[in-house]
Amino acid sequence: MNKDEILRLLIIDDSRNDAEQLLNTLRGAGFSVRPTLVEDAEDMTEALKQHALDLVLCATGLQDFTIAQACAVLTASGKELPLIAVARQLDLRVEIESLQAGARDLVLRTPPEHLALVVEREFDCLLQGRALRHYKKSYQESERRARALIDSSRDAITYVHDGMHVYANSVYLGMFGFNELEEVEGTPIMDMVAPADHTRLKDFLRRYSKGESSDTTLDVQGLRPDRTQFSALMEFTHASIDGEACTQIIIRDQSTSKELENKIKHLSKQDLLTGLYNRQYFLEDLEYNLTHPQEGRENQAVLYILLDNFKTIKESVGIAGSDLVLGDIAKLLKGMIDKNEIAARFTDNAFTILAQGRKDLKDFSDVIRRAIEDHISEVAGQSITSTASIGVHNIGADDNSAQDAIARADLACEIARQAGGNRVHVHDAISDAKADQEKGQHWTTQIKHAVEHDRFRLVYQPIVSMQGETGERYEVLLRMLGPENELIPPGQFIPVAEQSTLILDVDRWVIGNAIRVLAEHQRSAGKQALFFIKLSGASLGDLELLPWISERMKSARLRGDSLVFEVHEKTASTHLKNAKVFLHGLKELHCGFAIEHFGANNHSFNLLKHLPADYLKIDGSLIHKLAQNPEQQEIVKRIAAQAHDLGKLTIAEFVEDASSLSVLWQCGVKFIQGNFLQEPHPLMDYEFSEEATV
Repeated sequence: MNKDEILRLLIIDDSRNDAEQLLNTLRGAGFSVRPTLVEDAEDMTEALKQHALDLVLCATGLQDFTIAQACAVLTASGKELPLIAVARQLDLRVEIESLQAGARDLVLRTPPEHLALVVEREFDCLLQGRALRHYKKSYQESERRARALIDSSRDAITYVHDGMHVYANSVYLGMFGFNELEEVEGTPIMDMVAPADHTRLKDFLRRYSKGESSDTTLDVQGLRPDRTQFSALMEFTHASIDGEACTQIIIRDQSTSKELENKIKHLSKQDLLTGLYNRQYFLEDLEYNLTHPQEGRENQAVLYILLDNFKTIKESVGIAGSDLVLGDIAKLLKGMIDKNEIAARFTDNAFTILAQGRKDLKDFSDVIRRAIEDHISEVAGQSITSTASIGVHNIGADDNSAQDAIARADLACEIARQAGGNRVHVHDAISDAKADQEKGQHWTTQIKHAVEHDRFRLVYQPIVSMQGETGERYEVLLRMLGPENELIPPGQFIPVAEQSTLILDVDRWVIGNAIRVLAEHQRSAGKQALFFIKLSGASLGDLELLPWISERMKSARLRGDSLVFEVHEKTASTHLKNAKVFLHGLKELHCGFAIEHFGANNHSFNLLKHLPADYLKIDGSLIHKLAQNPEQQEIVKRIAAQAHDLGKLTIAEFVEDASSLSVLWQCGVKFIQGNFLQEPHPLMDYEFSEEATV
């Protein structure tokens, strides 16, 4: 049991001294207790109405109030709370009567360990029971919603167990000519298929149930009660309904939906911006090629093409303009590949090609590189050029998956980029692996050394109010001391730390030292200050971190509302379940929570349904050259307005110029942060009494 949980305790005793003794026993055992003291049935009834309670301790031998009466009042209240009888001395008759009346246990006032153990057990059971009821309710709600979605679906859906129908939606019933569910419940699925397909369906179901087949679809002739038939595609999925394992079958009428399905299938493969295939399709096609080798598919290779200066392009012509450049590059690639090859947009500024049967891959890649270098895109009156780093990986027997092949092409591309860009590098398993391993080992050693020998340093960047609030707010940033005591920025070592458990040590170093520094600063300055501290995705899942933070805060005598923990929007989305649990714990410690790089996509606000953050740090790409970009201004204004409606505070990240300040103020952004105010500095010396000049 987590003893940091507050134990809301109802004590029934006519002696305040005896009640205090019980409280001291529990507090001495580490419980955080919030007590309510009553003496009789009337007070107990009122307390049960007025307070949210966890546990009842009732003294035995009270003159006007028995254990049986207390249990009766508790039952009448409708609250399911454990009641523990507390006696001065062991009396078997009293113990039996207490248990018969409804008490969960009887304990003696001494020794105190017995009381603490029983309370811990009962409180833990209570919390587990509440969690179970919550999960049951959530499960039932999920089942209800799933059933509603099934019933409202335009597809014919049925659930089959041991070959028999257990449920079907109205579309399914109508497709086969039935009116009510009762007409098909308990009937075999075979009755819905033409006799000529019975053997195929039986064989398919047998192999599918045993996991012997990767196929999930089967074309059959559907059969109605009037013996008419129609072409149908059955799609099978393992599922459960009402807690029972079964098979979900979606049946599509092929005679009416073929054209629509073809359109949907085409769109699902396509990157709408460039017209190339999308990442998902490329990975699926590559995976299929790896697992289904066929004649004519020899000499396959993956080309990973990364635009070297895409960030500069986006800064120059904006997001919409950079999209036009991507479209031009995509058109180039599409015109340079053969019909049996595929090209895809893999990330924002990276493309991939699955090359087939080429023996001149280095030359082919160099032709692509030169074509990109020579191409000029005209965007809003500007002539935009680009270069590309290209990594080439010849697919071999050691490529066990599409991810393996992509990772090797990506590594080759990174080597080309680090060598200066605008070049081609063909992956070599030995030299590239050695280079990658040596790079990772170097930084791993550096990070371990920094953790063990205190070779990290904190720097601070002010976060300033646009409305003249003078409270001190700083973001805590990390630097590592290099061999010559130079400050190494986190971009060089944090990615390596995140690939191992080292990031947990780094995060703890930052948090522990930030708490210590902030507590000392507040004592010396005599005023409150607020620290924003970054967290990694790995730390969100560290179950021991919150108790550790709590202990550090207590030792430093630091209030929880002095700290705000911030997480990257993408990290929060990727680790959503852990983030929700972590945020719940932060609220108990009264700490704040911020989402940084917020607003980078159109669905950012959906995240707040799960993570009700206190602060939203607007993504720096939206702030860069804001005064010259009306499109970005509208986005920032919309984010600020929605955040205000939700009671969230907004912070503009990476403010670099004075011209952005008036725009941010007009947009309704509450705080700003960036090098325009002050670059990250080892000292907390910013003058917050001066309002940011608008």
